Amino acid sequence: MLDELLNKEISTENPTEILISDIQKISQTLAKIRISYDDEVHKNEIKVYEELAESLFEVRLGKYLEDNQKGKGFDEFVFNILDKIKELYISLLSGNLIFNNGKILCKVDTNTVINSMELKKGDLVFLELQKALALWTAEYITPCKIV
Repeated sequence: MLDELLNKEISTENPTEILISDIQKISQTLAKIRISYDDEVHKNEIKVYEELAESLFEVRLGKYLEDNQKGKGFDEFVFNILDKIKELYISLLSGNLIFNNGKILCKVDTNTVINSMELKKGDLVFLELQKALALWTAEYITPCKIV
């Protein structure tokens, strides 16, 4: 199960493709254990699986951070989010965003309501970094860059 995925990931230089169908099988099996048993042995078993899942995440994250290799498969979205975090971080620190009073200027891409304000596509709004990142990831806004 998870140990096999981790071993396969460790043994390759590039991220492996982890299919959502494989993750679903593993998740369903472990959910059955969680639901069916409430003893120390099974609690420890689940803890081992959680540690394996954490290790798999860390190995895949390491490949992304060290070699900019994105994971493929069920967790590809995680690396897309990390790309946006990285881009926002670099743009902010390198002076490529319009930044004032802890907020950045953003263009609205999709009609939405933010802080009780109804915003239309094309509107400009200053948003706190955390909110801007969340809404950019969800493709509601785009931070305005200088260049």
